[in-house]
Amino acid sequence: MKREEKNALSRQRILDAAMEEFSAKGYDGASLNTVCGEKGISKGIIYHYFKDKDELYLLCVEACFDAFTAYLKDAAASLSGPARERLRAYFDARLRFFADHPRYLGIFADAALDPPAGLWDQIADRRRAFDELNISVLTGLLDSAPLRAGLSVEAVVEDFRLYLDYFNIHYRAAFRGKASPQEALLKHEERCHRQIDILLYGVMGEPHET
Repeated sequence: MKREEKNALSRQRILDAAMEEFSAKGYDGASLNTVCGEKGISKGIIYHYFKDKDELYLLCVEACFDAFTAYLKDAAASLSGPARERLRAYFDARLRFFADHPRYLGIFADAALDPPAGLWDQIADRRRAFDELNISVLTGLLDSAPLRAGLSVEAVVEDFRLYLDYFNIHYRAAFRGKASPQEALLKHEERCHRQIDILLYGVMGEPHET
């Protein structure tokens, strides 16, 4: 085996072990000592290929968001029907991804719902394509029907982004440490879907016929 191939295999073995550790325990609970002890990887080998725990974590986050975004792009391309049905189908696809790729669930829940404070900017860079795809899907829904007079798609999207930032901050505070990654993600996706539905359709039901 060539040295380049051996190095690539060693590097991937470390990344796979780190993915398992971070997904199970999050950034704060994960330990490189555990990766070494359980996977038979020397700490010297880890630091030969990677600078530190932060670099390993961010590489796992990047792999998660890259795979998730690619999956959702395919799902978004096949959305059809009324806007409400497309919205539901998009969020169903988001949950289906983690059912099909459980190794990413804990990574996403940790990075998106409870990110390490010192890595916010780096995580934001790695999830940028994911955020842009979500905005693209929302924009497509808004473009599919006339808006109220005085509103523009751009203004609604900007207001929603600000609102979603507040929603995520509140969500992190409310659920930090109180739910498993699976439970936290499911609750987040349900509530996020409801917030977009309210944005698009309001909270009042149709008036009864008299």
